[in-house]
Amino acid sequence: MKPDALVHIDNLDEKQIAQLLDAIEVKQAEVEELTVAVDTLKSEVDLFQRRYNAHISGYYLELDKVELETKEYRLRLQLRREQVSEEEIEARVESCFRASRERIDAYEEVDASEPAPPEDKPTNAKPKHLQSLYRKLAKRYHPDKAADAEEQQRREQLMPLINRAYHEQDVQTLERLNLGETEPDDINKTAIEKRAALQVELRQLNRAASELRLEINRLKTGRTYQLKQQVEQAKEIGRDLITGLAKDLERRVKASRSHLARLINMWHRAE
Repeated sequence: MKPDALVHIDNLDEKQIAQLLDAIEVKQAEVEELTVAVDTLKSEVDLFQRRYNAHISGYYLELDKVELETKEYRLRLQLRREQVSEEEIEARVESCFRASRERIDAYEEVDASEPAPPEDKPTNAKPKHLQSLYRKLAKRYHPDKAADAEEQQRREQLMPLINRAYHEQDVQTLERLNLGETEPDDINKTAIEKRAALQVELRQLNRAASELRLEINRLKTGRTYQLKQQVEQAKEIGRDLITGLAKDLERRVKASRSHLARLINMWHRAE
């Protein structure tokens, strides 16, 4: 082969490697952006869910309890009209509504309990790999090493996310952020091997970006996020949907209690 041909091949190899490196850099930035977007969405949904539960879940639980007790007394009155014995009535009521009562009791226990602080997960799932990933990412994304204000802002978004992923042993998130780190300058690799390694990295980054976009779509089409959107849209025109729903549920609970009280009086009058 002529020397000119060798130079041409070398230049072509370098050009392809440079193109792959550029594509990897762009895709890395996309994966970082999508990772932050997923984390932000999850935080927003979680915050809204806590607010919703604080204002609404207690009313739903109380309504379920009153409605269950109403069904129990209706059955008691019906069985008494059929001249069933008191002992048999209570056995039938307990048998018919046992599952519903257990479900409500379980919900009430969860609702009344104080939220437990997050526990450290046992470090038995790839601890060395997890630590290695964290150290590399903490070094790469440390805000003090940013070249400009924009990059510093990006790193300040990523570092809390990296710390939380490490604490929660979220290996997948750390591995996604670690993609694209193949070194093309390894002197022991041929140009073909370098290209192949970079192509693998690019495919992995493309797959990670696709998975993150699917996760964003899943979150945005979820019931909680859709309700959050409705609440925010209503707020823009001066309506507070959550407060309105709470007041409506409060009225329903009050009406259901009144009806239950009448049934209880009927039951005791007939004794």
